[in-house]
Amino acid sequence: MTREHRLHRMFGPRSIAIVGASEDPHSLSGRPLEVLRQHGYDGRIYVVNPNRAQVGGLASYPSVAALPEPVDLAVVAVRAALVPEVVAGCATAGVRAVVVFSSGFAETGPAGRAAQDDMARLAETSGMRLLGPNGEGFFNVADGVAVSFSPAVDRRRGLRNLTAGNLAIVSQSGGLGFALFNWGQAVGLGASFVVTTGNESDVDALEVADALLADSQTAIVALIVEGFRRPADLAPVAQRARELGKHIVVAKLGGSVAGQRAAPVHTAHESGDEPEYERMFREGGIVRAEDQEDLLDICFALSRGGLMRGRRVGVVTTSGGAGIWMADACEGHGFAVPELSGRTQAALRPLMPHFGSAKNPVDVTAQMVTGGSIATVLRTLCASDEVDAAVVVTSLAAPDMLRRESGALRAVLAELATPVLIYSYTVPGEPSLELLRELPAAWYPSPRRAARGLRALVRPGASPRPKL
Repeated sequence: MTREHRLHRMFGPRSIAIVGASEDPHSLSGRPLEVLRQHGYDGRIYVVNPNRAQVGGLASYPSVAALPEPVDLAVVAVRAALVPEVVAGCATAGVRAVVVFSSGFAETGPAGRAAQDDMARLAETSGMRLLGPNGEGFFNVADGVAVSFSPAVDRRRGLRNLTAGNLAIVSQSGGLGFALFNWGQAVGLGASFVVTTGNESDVDALEVADALLADSQTAIVALIVEGFRRPADLAPVAQRARELGKHIVVAKLGGSVAGQRAAPVHTAHESGDEPEYERMFREGGIVRAEDQEDLLDICFALSRGGLMRGRRVGVVTTSGGAGIWMADACEGHGFAVPELSGRTQAALRPLMPHFGSAKNPVDVTAQMVTGGSIATVLRTLCASDEVDAAVVVTSLAAPDMLRRESGALRAVLAELATPVLIYSYTVPGEPSLELLRELPAAWYPSPRRAARGLRALVRPGASPRPKL
């Protein structure tokens, strides 16, 4: 993690105390120790449980005050009634940051709100930072700091292939934040951080986003929010992202009457005025995701390459029908699929069977799955300067093409300034999925989703973003 990160002590702790640690690795209070060890956390770990002499083979301390040092981070996994006393003890003991998993605070009513407000005042006066309550913690992927009970970070439950990457996820909803991480891992979209902010008694989503924009590994910050505590903070954060050449993508929940009714009892946030949020996103140059699938598709596209100079798309396909479908989806989302010039068609024809088509879609036919070079076709197409992005349409049910061309494709994708996406019109087999995870291109299982990925790559200010 970048040292300039102003929440460094929280997200990059060298010592962690788990308060309420349990021997049961299946319980919410037992999982944090388990997942920290799974991810090879190399800092000092202490467990606090006054009812046990040992937890997980570690000596158990009766309280935070009894620890041999003021830790960087305390993880609070006790029932709500005990949390205020534990948090106060952490402040007195010089703990630098606290993560509170427990629910039962502002989302439950006036008494819970009062208890949460007391913790917020304590954090402010002591200088100790507090994440939560009512969250699922965080995961600093590069440094292996998994401070969460989510199955999505548990290698024995929900996590199979861990891929680090340039996407930071910041979510008020713990479940949705780790769900985006989980879906990303499944398709090869790596993450730098996952941070769930819950009720935001102290640290809020925009503060985390602003801090993570300074992280050298992070290029995209995805925000999943019901409402911002201080909406005016969004504009300077968006400005910072633009100055750094990074991207903010927002999934804003609570736009419906029912959603606005539910938000305060979920993470105690008011969802606010929908037109005003839409205005702020538009003026800040922020991409808005319509749903969970859209959020994943947008982040995947942004994570793999640069922006489009215009709206011209080249389609290279091994299936005539699937290529037509991709062209239809592109035009339906406001892109052009222009017929290529005679010179470019002449350069492409020797690279495909005589019964193929070089017009655009460039139909190289199914013979290219087992022979020929799609990488060479891509290089020739993008060198023509007649397209601003390209979509490769192929079947990945079998790994033949990727096995044969993965090296050449990686080389071409590395040298091209033109963004390239992949649409597989068949379900990719597991060998293909493994190869796709290593390929620096976003891939999609439908033409509509590939077109929505392209939508995120339209350079701000070039022309209005099309509506879905």
